[in-house]
Amino acid sequence: MKKAPKKPVENVAPGLAPADIAAISPAYWAVFSKIRLQTGVFSFEDHGYQMEPMQSRARRVCYMKGTQGGFSEIEVLKALHGLIHGRYPQGVLYMFPTSDNVREFSQARFGPLIRTNKTAIGRFVRSQRRGTDTTSLKRVGEGFLYLRGARLSQAVGIGDGEKESVQLRSIPVDRLVFDEFDLMDESVIAKARGRLGHSRVKEEVFIANPTLPDYGIDKIFRASDQRHLFRKCACGTWTCAELSFPGCVKVREDGTGYIGCDKCGAPVGIETTEWVPAERTHTDFMHGYRWSQLSSVFTDPAEILAEFNDPPEGNLADVYRLRLGLPYVATEDRLSVEAVRRCCGLDLAPSRHRGPCVMGVDIGKLKHVIIGMRTGQAEYELLRMVRVSRWEDIHDLAKKYNVRSAVIDIRPYEDEARRFQAAEVYKTFLCEYNENTVLGTRYNDEDGIVRANRTEVCDQSHRVISERKVRLPRSCPEVDEFAKQCSNAAKVLETNKRTGTSVYRYRQVGSGGDHFRHALNYFLLAAQRAGIVSASGAYGKRTPRTEYAII
Repeated sequence: MKKAPKKPVENVAPGLAPADIAAISPAYWAVFSKIRLQTGVFSFEDHGYQMEPMQSRARRVCYMKGTQGGFSEIEVLKALHGLIHGRYPQGVLYMFPTSDNVREFSQARFGPLIRTNKTAIGRFVRSQRRGTDTTSLKRVGEGFLYLRGARLSQAVGIGDGEKESVQLRSIPVDRLVFDEFDLMDESVIAKARGRLGHSRVKEEVFIANPTLPDYGIDKIFRASDQRHLFRKCACGTWTCAELSFPGCVKVREDGTGYIGCDKCGAPVGIETTEWVPAERTHTDFMHGYRWSQLSSVFTDPAEILAEFNDPPEGNLADVYRLRLGLPYVATEDRLSVEAVRRCCGLDLAPSRHRGPCVMGVDIGKLKHVIIGMRTGQAEYELLRMVRVSRWEDIHDLAKKYNVRSAVIDIRPYEDEARRFQAAEVYKTFLCEYNENTVLGTRYNDEDGIVRANRTEVCDQSHRVISERKVRLPRSCPEVDEFAKQCSNAAKVLETNKRTGTSVYRYRQVGSGGDHFRHALNYFLLAAQRAGIVSASGAYGKRTPRTEYAII
């Protein structure tokens, strides 16, 4: 195999001495200084794909990747190089999902780098006697390296339940790195970006194995120029294994595999490669790199193909996410917009109704309201889905549709919700979601709160739509928005690293929020405490709006 260049320069600064070039280029510096990693001396041999991102000066970079690509390592080196050579005079903020991740990463990555590279790195790190060198804070050169967990645990102020992190206050930096981004609260981005306020550099890096479509790193990658690694065949054709999989994987008689050229089918290695952006108009905004184990010389493509066709223990998600660097969600774990639209009938949404109806309301800056009826034991008809800005608007809607039962989100405006509950004449419960409660929904008539397991209720709304147990009005802008928001929630299995316990939870994905999905959840909770309203004629066919009676 043809080896990558030993000392990448790419015309960094013609005529300069090697030490001067090393001060400019982190890629050249890592090779020139013979930086020692846990696996040996740093080299681009068999890792030529790392050279371009390591030399990138883009203000924003993201990596949507499979495991074992070495991208966290090169970003660690870029951060240390910039601190040592003055690119980041204010400092670098390196963020992880939890404080436990901070401790593990500091001990496993930064600690060994500093100890085994005393000349190139260690001598620039101030000891505790002369400066600061702890697990979460290190002074490197004249700048600081901050290692922080991304959990926002302290509630502040009023409004939409906004939270803050004490660890992010009073930290001015030039560079942000979000490692394992998909395991973080996305709201941490805005909090961390505030730390770049006085920087002339303002660099951001996002690194993660993808989890869900339209979520986390996949959402970030879609905003980038979406680069993929192309390799050149002897016939002159450029092939991208990630884009051509599974057809590009060829299997030899001995069972081993290789990547075949898209044109001639001949084996094509990674001797000559190039990162090619799919969205060149986004290049000035962000460089995005998608990498998979198909581009690793240490992985047999035939193994990946075999696991793709017959996933170990039936777990196709891990093959997508960890091997192929792609997000994944099973069809049964996320509603599609098309599935919601299939529930639409031919009737327009009425402006009022004799009812009796039930109502579900999700509270935020906008109130998302759903009003309808329970027409069978587990069948429903939604009459209206609408967004309003005032509590008075909810009151007026309840009167127009003769609402007799309602469930309203208790947070983030509990005091206002309590006042509204007390003022209304119909039965109103405030919903308190709890991820950890035992399964089952509990209505407390004394305090007016219904306590429900969030995952269980989301499962119910998923079944109602996927099994077409609900009838919607004819398609219109509000119904279309309802369909979009119902599809902006996906079910994922999460494992607590400390306890090993695994539970299913719903995460918000896509853009535009999932407020109508939760309003539907509250509607279903309200319907459980309401009678069945029968309609003349078979369910699902057009029936007169006035022929309803309580059973």
